[in-house]
Amino acid sequence: MRKAIMIMGIGLFLAGPIAKIYHLDHANNYMIASGLGLVMITVLAFIKKK
Repeated sequence: MRKAIMIMGIGLFLAGPIAKIYHLDHANNYMIASGLGLVMITVLAFIKKK
């Protein structure tokens, strides 16, 4: 489960800059999702594995 959340966080983190580069519609919403992905990655980095 942890690995799946990490992959989803990385995907969201990369979606924002890619949307800006390709000038997609609603690129600002993708940047918000990118911030959410960054938060997910950061949280998983500080939560210790059991």
